[in-house]
Amino acid sequence: MFILFIIYICFKQMELASTMLKYVAQKLAFICMGLSISIVSVCVFAEKQQVLRLLVWEGYAPEIQREKFRRLISKKYSIDIILKVNYIVDAEDGFAALRLKKADIVSPAHNRINDKRFKMIDSGLLLPLNLDNLPNYQQLNPSFKYSKYLVKDGVHYGLPFAWGPYGLVYNTAYFDEPPQSWNILWDPKYKGQYSVADYGEINVYLTALAMGYNKNALSDFDQLNNKAFQAKLTSLIANAKSLWEGVDTADDLMQNKLASSWGFSLPELKKRGETWKWAYPREGVPGWIDNHVLSQELADKPELKRIAEEWINFTISAEFQNSVLVEALGTNPVNMMTVEKATEAQKRGFYATSLSESKALIVLMPQLDRRTRNGIDNIWNTALKHLSESTKSTNTQ
Repeated sequence: MFILFIIYICFKQMELASTMLKYVAQKLAFICMGLSISIVSVCVFAEKQQVLRLLVWEGYAPEIQREKFRRLISKKYSIDIILKVNYIVDAEDGFAALRLKKADIVSPAHNRINDKRFKMIDSGLLLPLNLDNLPNYQQLNPSFKYSKYLVKDGVHYGLPFAWGPYGLVYNTAYFDEPPQSWNILWDPKYKGQYSVADYGEINVYLTALAMGYNKNALSDFDQLNNKAFQAKLTSLIANAKSLWEGVDTADDLMQNKLASSWGFSLPELKKRGETWKWAYPREGVPGWIDNHVLSQELADKPELKRIAEEWINFTISAEFQNSVLVEALGTNPVNMMTVEKATEAQKRGFYATSLSESKALIVLMPQLDRRTRNGIDNIWNTALKHLSESTKSTNTQ
């Protein structure tokens, strides 16, 4: 009987141990399952986050529009998109960023894309666009739907985003009538009362137009390389109150009477109580077209490439063009709906509504060969050297 009791106790202990083992096993299973779910969740989240790198001119990707775009992409693709924005300082920056794979979207000017030094399309730096992913393309001004410098073999490698003049602007407080010629900047009466860009190439074009050279001469170094031209350019910067960098700001133009401008500072100047307007010099003005292109770096990243096309489509939309280009920057939109729906006040702020408008003689900045570019750089550097020597001489007297 005693032996049977001992056997019974042993069986109970074994049963209890088995129950405990089952309990521990269940707890471990739940813990492992939780860890697995957490790991999977982290992985899924990581896969749904993307970084899109932009290299654009300052003002082309304001924070409020970035946030709208982030919400758009989150809703449409369930992707957390991070826009990493850097600004162009020098017109050559775009090529370097594409070559070194430091940007996904770049906004080069029209005359840089097929520059013989860069050959962005022929050298395979740019990725073709799928126009089916860009429905706002249909709203583009006809002048910009088929830009030869962006199209090869019928394939689009970018789209125009903004355009305008490097123009002559005047403070209406000092003029009853708008100036009629660039040569007003050389009038001794306005010495020290105007500002121009610290940008050699564009000031060479401005000076050439002021001297009566035709548009073909802008890319002909042999015509520009003479003492009279050098003296005229040197005088332009020597008599300026200041040389602004990059894009003009209200601080650059405030309390001046005249300036050269991309037009970006005019809205802010108005807010500060100074009304500046465009002049239409009879010689014409240098013109520019900024574009959005995609880096070949996106070729193996189809999801990110699709999002990059969404950004281009977003920026050429009527709403973005009105809010950013017209209202904030005071420059010309490429979207025709933006033009058509603009208020009368906004339309008065446009330099022109197309490249062929009769009152606005726009001479697009030319594409230069290496010799001409080096020559123009030399002319500008010589002018800066004379300015520096003149400043030193004045300071020692």
